[in-house]
Amino acid sequence: MQPVRSLERESGRGQRGQILVIVALAMVAMIGGVSLVLEAGNAYAHQRVAQNAVDAVANAGATVLAERLGGAPRTDVDVLAAMNGMATANQLDTYTAYYTNLEGSLLTPGGAVTTYSSTAEMVGLTDGGDATIPPTTRGVRVGGSQAFGTTFARAIGINQFTASADATARTGPLTGGQFLPVVFPVSPTNCDGSGGLADGNIDSPWRMSNPNPNPALHPVGQEWIVPLCKTGGGSFMILDLDPTKNCYEEVMNPSSIQWDEFPVDVPTDVGNDCATKISNAVDDAHLQGTVVLIPICDTNCSTEHGSGGTFHITRIAAFYLDYISYSNNPNNSACKLTTSPNYPASSLLNILGGNGSSSCLAGWFVRYVTSGPVGSGEPVHGEALGVQLIR
Repeated sequence: MQPVRSLERESGRGQRGQILVIVALAMVAMIGGVSLVLEAGNAYAHQRVAQNAVDAVANAGATVLAERLGGAPRTDVDVLAAMNGMATANQLDTYTAYYTNLEGSLLTPGGAVTTYSSTAEMVGLTDGGDATIPPTTRGVRVGGSQAFGTTFARAIGINQFTASADATARTGPLTGGQFLPVVFPVSPTNCDGSGGLADGNIDSPWRMSNPNPNPALHPVGQEWIVPLCKTGGGSFMILDLDPTKNCYEEVMNPSSIQWDEFPVDVPTDVGNDCATKISNAVDDAHLQGTVVLIPICDTNCSTEHGSGGTFHITRIAAFYLDYISYSNNPNNSACKLTTSPNYPASSLLNILGGNGSSSCLAGWFVRYVTSGPVGSGEPVHGEALGVQLIR
C-alpha cells in the first residue's frame, strides 16, 4: 500500500525553494549595489586624475601660445607637440583641442567666434590638414578621456569605466601675482640732482634679455641699473601693495595681488625707511639670482602729494635680480657700478645721475611666462605673461 503524501509538507518544500531563489537574487542585487557604491569612490578618484590631466594639457598649449604672444616663433606644430607630451606624461588616452579667444569661445580659422565644433579650428592636423592658429587666438579648449579598470564592479561583470573631463586655458598680459613693492618707469630715465626723475631722458622701452643656455648663469643681454627716484611728494618709488604689512613684510611674505585690467592707480608707500627695509628683505629672502615681478608705470612715473600719491601702473615687468642697494649717501657707489659684483663678466649700463643715485636695483628685463590672472590688453613690450585656467 502506497504511503499518502502530506500536502502540507509538499507545500512547505515549495515555499522554501522559492525563498532560496529570492534570497539568491537579492544577494546578487545587494552585491551589485554594494559594488557600484564602492566603485563610485574609485571612479571619483579617477575623474580627478582625468581632470588634472586635461588641465595640464590645456596649460601646456596655452603656455606655447603665451610664448608666441611674447614674440617667439611658435606654430601650431609647437602647440600640438607640447600638448601631446603632456597628455602622454599624464596617461591621457585621447583628447581633442580647439583654439579659443580670451573668453574661451571657439574660433574659426579666420578668427571669428563660432559655437560649432565642426567649423572651429582644431589644434594639429585632425581638422583636415589645416595647421592655422587663428589671429585672435588667446587660448585652447581641451576635452579628454582616460579609461581605468574597475575593482569591485568586476563582481557584476563591469571591467572598465572611462573618465572624461574638459578644460580651457588662456594667456595674456599678467595682471596679478606676488610683486616686489617697487615701481619703474616703462623706459630708461635718470634721477635729477634732487632725486626726482629728470626730464628728457626717456629712451625706447627697456631692452629685453634672452634666456641663457646655461640656467645657472644670468640672462644674455643688457643689464641695467634702475633708479628708485623720488616722487613729487618726496617719497621713493615704492608701492603700498598691502596696507596691513610694512615694506619688509611685503617682500618676505608677499600678498597675492590681482588687478582686473590695466591701467590701475596704486598708492605710494611712505613708511619709515622703506627702501632700507626692502633691501634687507631682498637679502634675507635670498632673491638675488631670481626673477621678481615688478609693476611699471607710464610716462615718467611722477606723482604728487607724497603720502597721498599714486602710480599709474600699466603692466608687469619680469626682472632677473642681480642686487638692490640703498644708502643715505646720495652718491651710492653700488648704483654707479660698471660691472656686477655677482657676475663679473657682466656689463652694467649706468643710467643714474646727480644725487638721485642713493637707491637702485640692478638686473635684466626678461620675457617671462607664469601661472596667473590675465588681462585683455595686447602685450606692448616684454611684459610678463600669464597662463590661466578659466573652466
